[in-house]
Amino acid sequence: MLICLDSNHTHQHVLAELKAYAPLTTIGSYCVVFDTLIEDMPADLFSGRPWGPGNNLKTAVRQYLKIHPEFKIDRSIEYKLLITVAPDGYLKRVS
Repeated sequence: MLICLDSNHTHQHVLAELKAYAPLTTIGSYCVVFDTLIEDMPADLFSGRPWGPGNNLKTAVRQYLKIHPEFKIDRSIEYKLLITVAPDGYLKRVS
């Protein structure tokens, strides 16, 4: 089962989504977390938003992966695309 996450972009919200939905991903499939590029963008692009560098989807992914070795970032997908909004966001379930 493929899971796609793309709602509220705060660290805490995405971490909660990962805990709730990532386990539904079947081995060999993906949990894709979109808009992880926020971590790599200038903070002033997100003024007035509750998320930005340091509080976003990619920071949640990094924290989640520390305690969930059943997922690995699959960068081979990123390298096949001309552009992506999900760098480090293609999480492949490996076990």
